[in-house]
Amino acid sequence: MEVTDEYMQVFTHLLEEYGARRNGHPPDEVIAEARLPLLKYFEDGTPIGVRMFEGYDLPDTPILVKYGQRQFMEPMFEHGELRLANAGLYNDAGFLDAVRDDETSRTFFIPTFRERLAGETHLEIAGHRQPFDDDDIVLPLVFEDYFLFSLCEHVHYRMPTDFRADTAIVIRDPELFKQRLISAFLAKYPDWKSMAGSVIYYDPYRDYTKFQIPEMAKHFGYAYQKEVRIVFRAPRKLLAPLEPVNLTIGSMKDYADLVASSR
Repeated sequence: MEVTDEYMQVFTHLLEEYGARRNGHPPDEVIAEARLPLLKYFEDGTPIGVRMFEGYDLPDTPILVKYGQRQFMEPMFEHGELRLANAGLYNDAGFLDAVRDDETSRTFFIPTFRERLAGETHLEIAGHRQPFDDDDIVLPLVFEDYFLFSLCEHVHYRMPTDFRADTAIVIRDPELFKQRLISAFLAKYPDWKSMAGSVIYYDPYRDYTKFQIPEMAKHFGYAYQKEVRIVFRAPRKLLAPLEPVNLTIGSMKDYADLVASSR
């Protein structure tokens, strides 16, 4: 995944904007909200992500990492048993904040603050009159449900805390894993299209043309996760809701390591 300074640019603009206002700094409630992940990370002393990888020698070659609970990670590591969820499942309000997301739509916004300050009530977009009230214009991109398997491109100590994970599988041969997962799925659903790669993170106010495949894009609020995903798109319009499928890709012992927290 290419590293750029795009987020630092946005953060700099944000600080400049706060600096131009009366108090010269973000409101206390904004600072308090921003500190919550840090407080959660250290609430039990040494973070579980640090404890998990104590004594583990990370490979110096490309890897993928799957975080989860031991009851699910062990069968995946030992026998290659895994559950492939449909993207619509992640809309469930019961999921953790780091997991929950609307994975079947991508939303963009057109800012209208200048027009509102000028007393205007609409924008002309491609020859069409687009009215707005007291907010920005929302442009939702909605698409069909699909199957999704998520991993991280490296070890990130925050992930076990966010996902309430106590175990990780470090995949030392990412291409072999992708091939096995894709082959196992296509053996059941040969007409489906598979895609795999790093997620593209976009700013909904700026990046209107940053991605072409919505299944491989996410809001930049999730960029810290540095996700790699494998997705499967239906060959035609879905006639019934998707449900998770169980796959077996064979033991991963030859090309992966199981890393678990001892406490």
